[in-house]
Amino acid sequence: MSAPVRFGVLGTGYWARTCHGTALQEHPDVELVGFHGRDLAKARAAADEYGGSGFDDLDAFLDAVDAVTIALPPDVQAPLAAAAARRGRHLLLEKPLSFDLAAADDVVAATRETGVASITYLTYLFQPDITDWLARMRELADEHGPWEGGVFRWAGSIDTPGNPYGDSPWRRASLGSWDTGPHALSIVHELFGPVSRVAAGRGVRDAVTVSLEHANGAGTQLSLTLTAPPGTGGSSATVWGPGGRHELPRFHGTPQEGLRRAVDRLRAAAETGVADPLDVTAARAVVAVLAAVEEHLARPDHATAVRAQP
Repeated sequence: MSAPVRFGVLGTGYWARTCHGTALQEHPDVELVGFHGRDLAKARAAADEYGGSGFDDLDAFLDAVDAVTIALPPDVQAPLAAAAARRGRHLLLEKPLSFDLAAADDVVAATRETGVASITYLTYLFQPDITDWLARMRELADEHGPWEGGVFRWAGSIDTPGNPYGDSPWRRASLGSWDTGPHALSIVHELFGPVSRVAAGRGVRDAVTVSLEHANGAGTQLSLTLTAPPGTGGSSATVWGPGGRHELPRFHGTPQEGLRRAVDRLRAAAETGVADPLDVTAARAVVAVLAAVEEHLARPDHATAVRAQP
């Protein structure tokens, strides 16, 4: 198969325009065909700013492209991704893929039916500062033994005045774990592998604390929120094991640079037929963990009460 050249963006919101639109507009090897959205005026406005045309007809949009990048709420992304895959269009997905595991499974099935390539844009995993650090952590694990534990804190502050996601309905309606969790899990999965069991507890507002048991015996913890008080947000991670204790570095690149790298990897996967490690199955694994977290939170009878001092 040839590498896809004609790209279109499903979505017209802030991230669809400023990240996807900018990255595709500036990519030297692809053509930005345009934007698709329910509101044709918004699709046309995005196209006027970043390139291509505005579409409100999905069939016409899919007929015009080889690949789609998707910047939509998770419950909208999954069915559209499945539809695009079944039309033979390659997929660049956002996180999380969906809120529902069955919907995620359908996207996986659609890519397997048609053989299209897919990749999940997990911001941290497309930044050299992070990928170089992960490579070093793997070297240390190979030399000294596997990592045994880690603590991961991802805290957003969407209530800060001017935050572009402050009016995002899906972020407001869901636990913060669905927005920040995929970022934390992107690092967790890279270093500790699959998760076998979870336990979770609620904090203030949308905060969730999660304990993860990994198939290799390691244990990690996540602290996740999207509504941290102003000035208290940010991400951090510490991992430890026989190779020492190490802190996740900050990255200095831009999301747009990362997305262009994701486009390159999607094109390579489409051309070679070799699945990317961050294909739709990786996106499905994240949904599986977060769905398990919600399931645990919905069954508080499984928690063990701490006895007060008599």
